[in-house]
Amino acid sequence: MTLMIDGKPAEKGQEVETFRGEKGILVGWKEPAHSSSSGRVYVQLEGHDFQNEWYPGVIRAEWGRD
Repeated sequence: MTLMIDGKPAEKGQEVETFRGEKGILVGWKEPAHSSSSGRVYVQLEGHDFQNEWYPGVIRAEWGRD
């Protein structure tokens, strides 16, 4: 599976924006473990020294098949 943002494969270090308008850097992600899982994305918001773990939809990302 490939994490997609705006129809393009995501890249670590990519700037992203949450649905709340917060800007941050995509640090990494974890693919869904099974069919009812959504996986997770890890984002460091501007001005913070920690990572947030969110559902992909928070940054408008989705999983695409390889």
